[in-house]
Amino acid sequence: MFVLSILAALSGFGAAGNALAAADKPPTVVELFTSQGCSSCPPADAFLAELAERDDVIAIAFHITYWDYIGWKDPFATSWGTDRQYSYAKVLERGYPYTPQMVVDGKHDAVGSRRGQVANALVTSMQEADARIPVSLRQDSDELVISLPAAKLAAPLHLWLVRYSGAHETRVARGENRGATLVNTHIARHMELLGSWSGEAKDVRAALPLPDEQGGVAVWVQERGPGAILGAAKLDFGPDA
Repeated sequence: MFVLSILAALSGFGAAGNALAAADKPPTVVELFTSQGCSSCPPADAFLAELAERDDVIAIAFHITYWDYIGWKDPFATSWGTDRQYSYAKVLERGYPYTPQMVVDGKHDAVGSRRGQVANALVTSMQEADARIPVSLRQDSDELVISLPAAKLAAPLHLWLVRYSGAHETRVARGENRGATLVNTHIARHMELLGSWSGEAKDVRAALPLPDEQGGVAVWVQERGPGAILGAAKLDFGPDA
């Protein structure tokens, strides 16, 4: 029954169900590794946009650089996003990175355009949601305040901050998607390691990466490696986030 309800929600079952799910469980983090130079990526980009509408999902697109050689340089690609995917390839024992790849909560991955695979990964991760750490995030003037509760940890976790943008349209002139107008959203524009957390109750303050466009910020606590994401929160800046 749980599996069927998740699959129904992923098919666009409605905002009311999303709100109920978000109230019950900390959100699931979905990272998409994608590129405007990859012809297989637009369906995954569209799927990420759908997942981003859910209140119980934090959806972030990391644009990678290794497709730039084929004739189109992705304007949103970053070396740090590419490095992050290479690190996941080692941890998840994939041997090499690929696009489009979705990584769910840092420990399950799937081809981002294969909705059934992604749904299975989401189901597996959401079944483990009771064990997540309830991280909270709010804005205080020009700062962010991340509240971390007391928690028993096997080892210290990394606390990450990600700034993401809203939707962008790009007319691609060259490469595999030549002539297409691509829509990308929830694009990672800034990622910062705020430090290590050992499980003590505390508030962490961080400078707000000032928005020059619609979007938002997300924070999460993650095992080093990168490994499993054990708690997360997000703050949207506007209706197009």
